[in-house]
Amino acid sequence: NLAENINAGSTDVYLDTNDRLFSVLALHHTYECSIGFLLPFANGCSIAICSGLKYIVPDLQATKPTAMIAVPLLIESLYKKINKTIEKSGKASLVNSMIHVTNALKGVGVDIKRKVFNDIYENLGGKIRIIVSAAAPIDPKVGKWVQDIGISFLQGYGLTETAPIAALTPEYDPKVGSAGRAVNCAELKIDNPNEKGEGEVLIKSKTLMLGYYEDEDATNEAIEVNENGERWFHSGDVGYLDEDGFLYITGRTKNVIVTQNGKNIYPEEIEMMLAEVPEIKECMVYGKEVDGEKELIITVKVIPDMDEIKEKHGKKLTDEQIYDIIWQQIKEVNKKLTSYKAINKLEIKKDEFEKTTTHKIKRYAEIKKDENK
Repeated sequence: NLAENINAGSTDVYLDTNDRLFSVLALHHTYECSIGFLLPFANGCSIAICSGLKYIVPDLQATKPTAMIAVPLLIESLYKKINKTIEKSGKASLVNSMIHVTNALKGVGVDIKRKVFNDIYENLGGKIRIIVSAAAPIDPKVGKWVQDIGISFLQGYGLTETAPIAALTPEYDPKVGSAGRAVNCAELKIDNPNEKGEGEVLIKSKTLMLGYYEDEDATNEAIEVNENGERWFHSGDVGYLDEDGFLYITGRTKNVIVTQNGKNIYPEEIEMMLAEVPEIKECMVYGKEVDGEKELIITVKVIPDMDEIKEKHGKKLTDEQIYDIIWQQIKEVNKKLTSYKAINKLEIKKDEFEKTTTHKIKRYAEIKKDENK
């Protein structure tokens, strides 16, 4: 399965012996093991192993990689740091103007992005040409910015059960915002789509697992075998396919908040909007059970970005003032949401979220903490 998956991925992304990949994620995770380790080795690339999350920028500068495999949290963090430096230098409007100019020139076959944005490239080691994001949705604005400065921004989608890549945006057609189209060993379809075309993502692939070890019930629940003997895997992800077969993920079936009148709220959609608030470092949206209330209360746990808050609002702030600052920002986000999706409760979190090895928040572990209080 791994070999088949690596061959499939190699048709969409060109790598050769001149490439060096920058490895940030844990190698025991299937995504990093296959795409960040086995795939580059299969193509004769070298790999630089990052010393730790706080050393990403100096390690990039020291090892000068051409490609980086990462998760949205890491890419968004780099995006924010670079743009904050640009703003402090007073060159934000100049950079934005040059993005428009270089995009126009590229449209007529003249690509000068690497020369124009050389300072940004040097921050990333000077040779980076591909950044791949997977394991969770990313704000399309971040992906577009990466493309705008001349780096190919690719997205992948899959699960450990599919070994892992089921979809990938090809290097020659990186449709920013999409999770990719089915790789050549797989097929995708949407189960019971709603009026927007959204439904659970089903995957048929040569790299689909045989089943869960010694757990026939779980295997039968996850893999549906149709009358033609085709095995379709229920991913648990919600999304839709566009007219070109590109997949867009909108949420997880396990995370969906269902209102009393049957409307579905996908926390990921709201979290992506909140991620644009500078004062918010990290957040998690969920439906909170409250005694005496029939309806779940749409709640957000927020870790404030204290550096940003101190810079914008002053250093000697009380907890109540920090709460008010963030609540005002949430109210602005609520204006962009339909009323039933609006956030009704804010909880300030002072410790870190529990996370997986791919830096995704363990939602149920966090919700369980509330239940145990």
